[in-house]
Parts: sequence; C-alpha cells; structure tokens
Amino acid sequence: MTKLNKKTARTIGIVVTLILVAYVFRFSDIRSYHSDLPGLIRAFIYLGLYMAWGVSFRDRIIQTQARRYLTAIASLMVFWFVVRTLKYHFVSQTLQPDITRYLWYMYYLAMLFIPLLAVFVAMSIGKPEEYRLPKQTALLYIPATVLFMLVITNDLHQLVFTFPESATVWVDSDYGYAIVSYIIVGWQILCALVMLVVMYVKCRIPGRRKQILLPCVPICILLIYVGLYHSGSEWLGLFFSDLTAITCLIYAATLEICIQCGFIQNNTGYDDLFEACTFGAQITDKHYRTRYASLLAPKLPKELMQEAEEFPVQLDKNTQVKISKIPGGHVLWKEDITELTAVIEDLEDIGRELSERNYLAQENYKTKRRISTLREKNRLIDLLQHQTAPQIDILDRLFLQYENETDEAVRRRLLAMTAVVGSYIKRCGNLLFISENGETTDISELTRCLDESFSNLELLGVSCGHDLPQNGTVRVTDAIRAYQIFEKVIETAMENLDSVWLKGRNTDTNIILHLEVECKTDLSELSDLADGFTSEDGAYCFTIRIGKGGEQV
Repeated sequence: MTKLNKKTARTIGIVVTLILVAYVFRFSDIRSYHSDLPGLIRAFIYLGLYMAWGVSFRDRIIQTQARRYLTAIASLMVFWFVVRTLKYHFVSQTLQPDITRYLWYMYYLAMLFIPLLAVFVAMSIGKPEEYRLPKQTALLYIPATVLFMLVITNDLHQLVFTFPESATVWVDSDYGYAIVSYIIVGWQILCALVMLVVMYVKCRIPGRRKQILLPCVPICILLIYVGLYHSGSEWLGLFFSDLTAITCLIYAATLEICIQCGFIQNNTGYDDLFEACTFGAQITDKHYRTRYASLLAPKLPKELMQEAEEFPVQLDKNTQVKISKIPGGHVLWKEDITELTAVIEDLEDIGRELSERNYLAQENYKTKRRISTLREKNRLIDLLQHQTAPQIDILDRLFLQYENETDEAVRRRLLAMTAVVGSYIKRCGNLLFISENGETTDISELTRCLDESFSNLELLGVSCGHDLPQNGTVRVTDAIRAYQIFEKVIETAMENLDSVWLKGRNTDTNIILHLEVECKTDLSELSDLADGFTSEDGAYCFTIRIGKGGEQV
C-alpha cells in the first residue's frame, strides 16, 4: 500500500470520526433517548459520506469506465440509505406495512448490483482511459436482474422470504429465508471473489500482488457477518444489526483499499511523487508563489518566471526554463538541452564549413567565368583574325610601303588606304560579334559600316555615297557577306578608284543592293562573288541580295 500523505491521513481520520459518531447515535436511537433525531442524524452522516465518496471519483479515478462504475456504486449506496431512512423514519410499519415491506425489498437493488459493478470495475483495470467493456459483459446484468425481480415479486411466490401462514400482515420482523435468499448470498460471494481474482490477475505493479490480501480482509469480514446475520445471532443484533451500514461500509472499504493499493488506477499521491521525482519542476499559483517543487527544481525569481511566459529562459548553456499555464497557476520545468546545444554547435560548424565551401565555390565560379570569358574573347579574336586575315596582310604591306616612301603625297594616300582597310576590320568585327548573339540585326548596322568606309574613301578623293532603306531587319550572315563583297571590290580597285555608289531597294523577302564602281582596274574577275554582275567601259555593277528578317536568300 502506498505511503499515506498528510491529506489522505486527515481525510481517513475525518471519515473514521464520522463513522464513530454515527455508531454512537445508533445506540442513542436504540435507547430512544431523542425519538427519531439520532437515527436521522446517523442516516445523513452516511449519506454525506457516500455522496462525498462518489464525488471524489471525478478527480481521483483515471479510467473513464471504472470511474462511472464506482460512481454508480456510491449512488446505489446513497439509494440504499435513502430507502432505509424512508422505511424506518418516514413510513409507519403499522399503518403502511405493504409500503414498508417493498422498501425492504428495494434493499436488494443495491445488494445485487453493487457486487456486480465492483466486478466491472475490476475488469476495467489496466485499460485505456476511453476503454469500454465488451458488449457481451452486459449479460451479467441478467442474473442480477432476475434475482431482483424475484425479490420484488416475493409476495407472489415466497421463494426469497417466507412468512408465517397465520400472519395477517407480512413484515420484516417475522420471516424466514427461502432458496433464492441463499442464491443471492452466493451471488454476492461469487462477485466479491471474482473481483479480487480479476484485480490480482490484472495487477502489473511490481510487488503489489502480495497486497491483494488487504482487500480480502473486509470481504472475509463481510462473509462472516452475512453468515452470522442470517443465523440470527443475538450479540450481533445488539451491536451490529444494521445490515445496510455494515455492508456499504465494507464494500466502500474494500474498493478504497484497492484504490490506495493501486489495483484501481487513481490520480492521487502525485504531490509526494512530484516532490521526489528527479525532474526539475515546480507548480506555482497565479501569483508565482511556489506550491509544489521537486528536489531538483531551481529557485527562480518572479521576474524570470514572468519572462519565461514569453519565451524559454536560458539558465546556462545546457539548461532552459519553460512555463505553461494550468488551472489555478503555472507549471515550470527545467529542460536539459545538452543534446540540442550539441546539435546547434554541430550545425554552426557545418554552417561555417558550408560558408567556406560556398565562398570557394563562388571564387571558383568567378575564375571559371573569367576563363570562359577569356576563352570566348580569344575565340572571337581568332574568328576575327581568320575573317580579316587578308586585310591584315594588306595593312602590313601598306605600313611597309609607308615606312619606305619619302614622297609626302604618296604617304598621305597610303595612310588613307590603311584607314579604309582598318575601318573594315573594325566594322566587320562588330558584325561578327552581333552574329554570336542572334541571327538577325537591323539594317542600320550595315549602314553604319558603309558610312565609315565611305568617309575614309573620301580621303582618297573617291566620289562615293549610298542610298539604303532606313528600316528593316536583315540576316547578319548576309550583311557580313555584302560588306565582305564591298570590301573586296574596294581593295581590288583602290589604287585607281574614281567613284563608288551603293543603292538598295526592297522586295518582299530581300533587300537588293546595287554596287556601282568606276575605276581603271578590271573587276571582271570578281563577278562570281556577287549574285549579279554587269560591266561597261570601266563601270562595274555588282548585285547583292540580303535576306530580310532571317528569310533564306
């Protein structure tokens, strides 16, 4: 049996005192010192005790079904005492013998069903809070109900109680026992034994099975008492003749011992357990005054408790204090966050490592991007060099002539010629870069290339000009091809070039360019470069087609 705390011991003392007071009033009632008053006081003492006992189950018993059965047992005890009080203090046996007799029969409603409900309590032990007994257990109500119906209808068959044939009025002061009376006693004994056996089997608390003898003691006392009661013992009738009080007290004592021993799961004794636990926690009232505290509970100032309501408070590196509201106050507890701290430190290390890796990855990416950019630039430069290799050779030749030439006029002409070739290299490179980003470009890009070339041709005294469409999109490759043909023609005729004219006209799918050149050099060998070619007396016309907007030529 669990160690009684001060509150439980005080409660037991009050209950025992009230029972002794009731016992004293019983003798006062027998002596008839104060009429019915002692009996009524005694009845109200027992009624108060059993009602308080039944109410206490609401907070003490964990398992819902067991709590309901125990409450029903307490209610039947209250019912039994109400019926008994009515029989002895409010109904006259002389004037109303039939009512008195049926009130006596109603005792058996409690006598038959209290043991059965005690069995149901035992069957509910060890089950989850919302557990329900199987439906077939309801069959156990049948024998109890049949026996009760036989008691109520005893006047018809006298199978429970027998009355003298000569009696004009049947009363409970002159009767005998029939076969069903002994069956009822057997039913009570059977239920009591089954309850104890089931509790013993279901008990899973180490060392508690030995304590099954404790609830056996009041049951044995009850069996002895019932035997003596039915034998008509005179001394028993003098001191313990109140069957209702004795039976209810013994059943209540048996069930309460089962609760205190732990056979019936209860919700008491947690204050001592709370104080002895190794979990650092404490319970305070609404004003943060400590009411219960475990051995390892830290002493916390009120300000820190209030702060903990907002967020957990760090006591040290590995300990946090948390708080939660409960009815009537707060519960605070220490929480060991050693593992969490270790995890956080590991995460921080991983974060730093990842940050370093990310930094290295970014630097690697930047380096790779610079390398890729340089490679792309080198590729474009190589492409430009490949495309403009002939012009580079021409520039080398012109610069060599320029260095060897002494005539100033010739040197100026050589510079003008290098400007023409140089402008082509620059503008051709621009078109090549555009081709890397897309297949089409605005015709204005080609116009700007020709403008620069014509402005440098004018340095050579060449009469030149162009008339191209102002708007439109052309294929970049066609624009490069047209500019290359233009440059090839200019480079071939540049030594004795007189004039250059370029005209363009729109068609549905193309722009047709007509390049007209007047020079003393024979340009017939360049006829295969263009899409069309004509010549007449030193005048040459090259026709070039440029596809619009990416259309094929």
